[in-house]
Amino acid sequence: MIKKATTEKDPKKILHIYTRVSTVAQRDKGTSLDTQLALGIKRSKELKLGYKHWDEGGKSSHHEDIKDRPVLSALYDSIVNGEVKHLWVYDQSRLSRNDFVASSFRYICDKNQVTVYTKDGQFNLSNPTDKLLKQMLDALAQFDNAARAERSRLGKISKVKAGYWHGGPAPFGYKIVDKRLVVESSEAKWVKKIFADSLAGKSTADVKRLLDSKGVIPRRAKGLWTIGSLQALIKNTHYIGKYQYTDNKSGTVVKISCPAILDEPTWKSVQQLKKREIARTPQKNRTKKFYLLRDLMFCGHCGRPFGARSKESKNENLYYCPNKERAWAKEGGTKTPWARGTGCGMARSLNIPETDALVWELVGKIHSKSSLLKEDVKRRILKEQGVGSIRSEAEIKALEVKIKKLQKELAQAQEAQGGLEANFRLKEITKKVYEFGVQRVKEKIVVIETELTNTQMELLGNTTNKKWVDWVARFGEELIEIDKLSDEDKKIYLNGLIEKIVVMYLPEVNEHQLTAHFHLPIVNDGIRYKDPKQKSKGYTLVKGGKEAGVRIKKKDPRWSKLVTPVQNSDVTVE
Repeated sequence: MIKKATTEKDPKKILHIYTRVSTVAQRDKGTSLDTQLALGIKRSKELKLGYKHWDEGGKSSHHEDIKDRPVLSALYDSIVNGEVKHLWVYDQSRLSRNDFVASSFRYICDKNQVTVYTKDGQFNLSNPTDKLLKQMLDALAQFDNAARAERSRLGKISKVKAGYWHGGPAPFGYKIVDKRLVVESSEAKWVKKIFADSLAGKSTADVKRLLDSKGVIPRRAKGLWTIGSLQALIKNTHYIGKYQYTDNKSGTVVKISCPAILDEPTWKSVQQLKKREIARTPQKNRTKKFYLLRDLMFCGHCGRPFGARSKESKNENLYYCPNKERAWAKEGGTKTPWARGTGCGMARSLNIPETDALVWELVGKIHSKSSLLKEDVKRRILKEQGVGSIRSEAEIKALEVKIKKLQKELAQAQEAQGGLEANFRLKEITKKVYEFGVQRVKEKIVVIETELTNTQMELLGNTTNKKWVDWVARFGEELIEIDKLSDEDKKIYLNGLIEKIVVMYLPEVNEHQLTAHFHLPIVNDGIRYKDPKQKSKGYTLVKGGKEAGVRIKKKDPRWSKLVTPVQNSDVTVE
């Protein structure tokens, strides 16, 4: 803002006063700006000059481009046009701590014979001594700005390492209390709902519709949720009690703990499901019909996810590679008529009921014979995969003892906080002692609550894992019950064991080769006793392979089947 306080038009009889503070907060308080203006007016009276006020308000001096500061830009133009001969600033840093901007002003003031005044004196930049002093002051101001920025950066890293939030809005599900993340219970329940629905197979679009219909407000935007914001939320590691902060300048990575909302197995399971969902995006939501294997099947010739089609009117019920129709859609049609044998190599489709039956039978046989699935799966196998672990009774007891201890410490800290409050109100302690004590207690409470929450989630995760192991054991021991599962439960069961099914068409024998890739090496696994005569001495688990195959011969009612063995390897059971 430019304010004229004189009608004088002769540039030699006007002192131009430029004021600026570094933040909007300082501008709103007004004290610094008023002080600068008062000193400028005082100097104008001493010089017997009129004055013109150039008020930049709150604007940081580290902006490199003059155009980012409109008032300074207008002042610069006035100097160039010869309209300014006397310039006053509180100190040279009011103009800029940036070397490029400061040098530009030195040059233009020197060229147009402008005398610069500050609270410490005046500078005639045509005078070599004054010019050197001005350059030195500019350099010191730039150094001070850089040093302050570096101290701020290092201070931020130090606070992050101590567990303080690095700045910006807290992730959805959390709030910031005493500069630390704590769980926001009203949002945390929706985080759990998002992951539970995702684990149950609901799409991101379905979850979005639910949140919008319930009036759940997203963290960073007003209005409705977006698919992108939900996808980012699901990848957020804060919900399992950890996250990383990276300093852009040094590349320093700080790993930080925070209160967990979810158990780790649930979070990791949803990540795997979403990866598969993204891979199948092109054909997603095109049908509401149920297909047991479609989401697992991929073409071995071109790598595309398989499609499925079921039309009773045309007697179609098949799995197929959509390569041809995808290419047709992408290219907007083709002048070349379709002919068998063209395209990716998947020249024939597979009958859905027969394919489902054979794969189901294959998985059932492998499961029933798997020693690994019968041998405490979570503790000995899934731990290697980083999914989770089953603890011994002693370890569970230790966690329970730790929780009780932390609960006791939390109660003591809260009691101490109450004692400080009471003593302050009774005037037993000073306000300074009270505030310092409360701050220390609050910090201690946050640390205890974080550790307590993580320990409780760790114990809860153990319980969840154990239920999963019991589920696996039930399927291993009571395979006859598998056929009684609902279609959806059968699909969940297969997804838990199989990563993908790769399909190849073998034209020379008119057969399809289906290769199931399992998450764990359970194909033809087994055990080997260290001493067959004294089995109590322990045994070794013999890993199997992760692949098993089924061959399906076209137009053959017998549907020949073949399970492909894989080379085994050993792993010792502790």
